[in-house]
Amino acid sequence: MIPILDLSLQTARLLPEIEQVTREIYKSGAFVLGEHGRSLEAEIAQLCGVNYGVGVASGTDALHLVLRACGLGPGDEVITSPFTFISTAEAISYCGATPVFADIDPLTFNIDPASVAER
Repeated sequence: MIPILDLSLQTARLLPEIEQVTREIYKSGAFVLGEHGRSLEAEIAQLCGVNYGVGVASGTDALHLVLRACGLGPGDEVITSPFTFISTAEAISYCGATPVFADIDPLTFNIDPASVAER
């Protein structure tokens, strides 16, 4: 049987570090707002060249926060791809805006600029 998802190859090199950090987090009991989370946020901010980074629970939460930070809400439309996980449209709907789907380019599978222009 072919496994749906085999993470063993991509995690093999990092597994010892992942296990060590996981043990440290369990020992500290600080699953949220702990030192490792703050450290990750600082590293992400530095990597992105900004002052702050914010860790969230999921990509859906991240999308929702970005949409709200942009001031999007009822009456607004957000163009997105239908070739994505449902959370993309859910985050748009959750803040009160309306998802508008633009088709993808069949060669790249990215959102098609011509389809965006039609919206």
